[in-house]
Parts: sequence; structure tokens; C-alpha cells
Amino acid sequence: MTSRRPTISRRPFRAGWCTTGALLLAAAVSGCGASSGELSGMSIPPAEPPPAPEPVSATAQQPEIGSTPVTEDDSEQPARPTDETTRCHTSMLSGTVEEGDAGAGQRYAELVLRNSSGQTCTLYGYGGLELIGQDGAPLPTDLERVPNPGPALITLSPGETASATLHWTAVPHGGEPVDQPCQPTPARLAVIPPDETDSLRVDWPFGPVCGFGSMDGTAYHQ
Repeated sequence: MTSRRPTISRRPFRAGWCTTGALLLAAAVSGCGASSGELSGMSIPPAEPPPAPEPVSATAQQPEIGSTPVTEDDSEQPARPTDETTRCHTSMLSGTVEEGDAGAGQRYAELVLRNSSGQTCTLYGYGGLELIGQDGAPLPTDLERVPNPGPALITLSPGETASATLHWTAVPHGGEPVDQPCQPTPARLAVIPPDETDSLRVDWPFGPVCGFGSMDGTAYHQ
């Protein structure tokens, strides 16, 4: 008996059917004719689960003691009160000159400043002044400070006053006329409060200031 050799079917090679590195592992195995049994023997590591969120401590959600809370708009918060008292500015004051003692050619008056504002303020020390003529022009003025009383801090509530004592003479000095007024008659004073630069106007009803406008004045006091 003549034996027959088994017929082997030769299939043509198809280029690109199994390309190394071009496809994923499962597709490459399937495309190359691997059976399900061959796949079942392979170990595929499971995907790692995402990391769990870290627990947040309850104390971390609260602001630290002494920390400043955040507000939506700090500009809407009311301003904090302050204990500071401002200096009495010229715009806060009004003035008068009140007649004092007189005798033997000597004249005295009290230059009074009143707190005409609605705010408490302070005065300290000496002020300045200038004699003003009827035509509004400055007149010769020579103000000298005297030490008694000296400077002291004065607190003026609204409506309260402080004064400086002024002294001058009605007796002509050398070089001044004796048969007519020794100096032009002032109409008012330009008064500068302590530590200010602006002046306020005060009526002057006391006639000429002899000695070429020489005056002396104390610090403001109550």
C-alpha cells in the first residue's frame, strides 16, 4: 500500500498583519491568531485605584486664635475711634479783646480765643498778632513775650475760652509826636493762635499803641 503524505496548506504571508510595537498587547496577540486559551494564561495587572483624599483636620478649618478674619470689603468697616485731641486750628476759633486794668499811661487787655467749633481742641504757648490800620494796612507792631504766666497745655471744649494778657503804653516815646496821636489808630488785630500760620481778625477799640507799636503778652491761660 502506498502511503500518502499529509497535505500541508501554505497560506501566503501578509505583510503588516503582526507589526511589532505598533499595536497594544491584546490586539497584537489576537491579530496573530492567539486563542482564548493562550490569553487566559497571561497575567494582566489590575489598574491601580486613585489615591484617597487626605483627611482635613477640623482644627485646620478654623482660623488661629488671634488671627484677623478676612472680610469682603474692609472699606465698609466703621473707622475706629481715636483718643487723640487735635490742636486748635485758626478755623476753629473766634476772638475778642476785653479791656483790662489801666493807670499811669499803662494799658492792659485780655485777648480771648473761644473754641467756636463742635470739637474739643488744645492750645499751648504763645501766639502772634499784628496791628491793622483803618485802611487794612499793617501798622508797626513789636510784640514781646513775658514769662508770667508761661506756657501750659489748655484743653478747650466747644464754647470754652483761653486768653493772653496784653500790655502797652499810651505815653509817647522819643521820636513820636506829643501834640497828636503817637501812632495811627488801629482798627483791628490780626491774631495768629499758637502753632498756626493763618490769622483771624479781632476788633481793636483801645486807640493808638505808643512806642512804635510795642506790646508784651503772656502765653495763653485760663
